[in-house]
Amino acid sequence: MKFYRKNTKVVASLLLIFFVTSIFLLAGCSKKKEEVKEEAAVPVKVMKTAKSNIEDIATFTGQIEAGDEVKVVGKISGRVKEVNFEIGDYVQAGEPLVILETDELYDQLSQAEATLASAKANLAANESGSLPQQLEQAKSAFEQAEANYFNVKADYERMKALYEADAISRQAFDGMELKYKVAKSQYESAKEQLKLTEERLPKNVEALRAQVAQAQAAVDLIKTNIENSVIKAPVSGMISSKQIQPGEMCQAGAPLGAVVNIDRVKVVINVPEEDINKLKDGQEATVNVDALGNEGRIKSKISIVSPASGASRLFQVKIEMENKDHRLKPGMFANVNVVRGIKENVITIPKDAVLIKKHGNVVYVVKEGKAEERLVKVGVTNGDRVEITEGLKEGETVVTSGQNMLTEGSAVKIL
Repeated sequence: MKFYRKNTKVVASLLLIFFVTSIFLLAGCSKKKEEVKEEAAVPVKVMKTAKSNIEDIATFTGQIEAGDEVKVVGKISGRVKEVNFEIGDYVQAGEPLVILETDELYDQLSQAEATLASAKANLAANESGSLPQQLEQAKSAFEQAEANYFNVKADYERMKALYEADAISRQAFDGMELKYKVAKSQYESAKEQLKLTEERLPKNVEALRAQVAQAQAAVDLIKTNIENSVIKAPVSGMISSKQIQPGEMCQAGAPLGAVVNIDRVKVVINVPEEDINKLKDGQEATVNVDALGNEGRIKSKISIVSPASGASRLFQVKIEMENKDHRLKPGMFANVNVVRGIKENVITIPKDAVLIKKHGNVVYVVKEGKAEERLVKVGVTNGDRVEITEGLKEGETVVTSGQNMLTEGSAVKIL
């Protein structure tokens, strides 16, 4: 009996210890759960939605092209002696690029000059007699007689009118009439004398003069060809192609290379038909050239909008830019931003606040300390801002940082 009572006391003591221990353990677990619950709140940054304006900016990809490209061509044919350029060289207008051999041209010049000297000598021999001097005298006499005749004729006609009006005497008119007849006779005589003298001139003198002119033209042509044997840069710019080597034959008019003007370049973009009417000449555009890093953002303007599209139904638009330092190279890729319009009085939020999920674009809105997942539709995007066309109202609290850690109903802690 004593053993039973003793065991009963031991069991009761053990139960009491177990009960007290359980109470402490339960209290500890409850405290830990509360701590875990507090730690589960996700820290976030938020903003209140408000209406504002946002520019509708379209981005197009294009390629930089040279302002103008001019072919290097020769005016004469010949064998190439020197080529003084390489692709990528910068040349000035008038700088010698290709030099042709001229030995044959100088031989032709010597022969042509000898022919000219012979023609001049032959002409001089035929013009050295007295007949040319007589011809000059006859021409001078004729010119004087002609001038005197027309003067006297005018006086005669005036006196005749006065005589018929009984304004002068018969004697005065007869004196004028005699003077007129003498002047007319002298004029006709001088005219006949000039004709006879010209007929006595050798017929071959004019032909000899023509031969001299022809020989002079041949000399001038060969001299011009010698000048053209040095083919010069047509404009200042960069060599973009080379199609000739020393020793090759150069044909007149055949392209030997090309020079592009890169002091002013252009970006060519292709614009779809739904956007083309939103662009116009002179409209501002921003060109971004990634290859130039921070210096690749350039403000410019649209210079040409194509009035018609090709088979692709795309319209070419060109944006010209100054390039005095030649940083922009033909062939570089560029992104062109153009403002198509302005959306006014719309809700915009940071672009990073929008998450892309399988069921669509979502944002998280904070309500009573909880995150609410909200399906939204986006509109215009401009830089780090995006228009929300559906799903948000003005004045709502949108999570802008920490949203990647949220799910529907997550507790949040606003920082």
